[in-house]
Amino acid sequence: MNAVAPVRPLAASLDLVAEEIAELVELGDRVQCVISRLAAAGPRDSVTLVDAQVSDLLSQRLAGLTAFVRALAEAERSADYAEIEAAVRALTLAEQARRLAGSPPPRPADPVDPVTFWD
Repeated sequence: MNAVAPVRPLAASLDLVAEEIAELVELGDRVQCVISRLAAAGPRDSVTLVDAQVSDLLSQRLAGLTAFVRALAEAERSADYAEIEAAVRALTLAEQARRLAGSPPPRPADPVDPVTFWD
């Protein structure tokens, strides 16, 4: 693949990345529906159900990245290069916001019994 990429403003490239991630969210939601149907049809064990919930977390994190990249694109358009905080505020998952803001990881919590959608 030796095609020369067109020159475009950074904000336009970030918009394209956000669109790509949004499409991945939609695909993740479809996979999540399949996993839910398969989990409902099979025997109920907590390990499988907790593992199945990872697909939901994947969709949530991808949706958060979409919002983050869109906010970065908007900051680029407004020439406000230091406005990373607005992009972080667009995130809905606290752990993802913490990572993208560059904050240190929290102290690990004590293990608890998993709660599933089927409880």
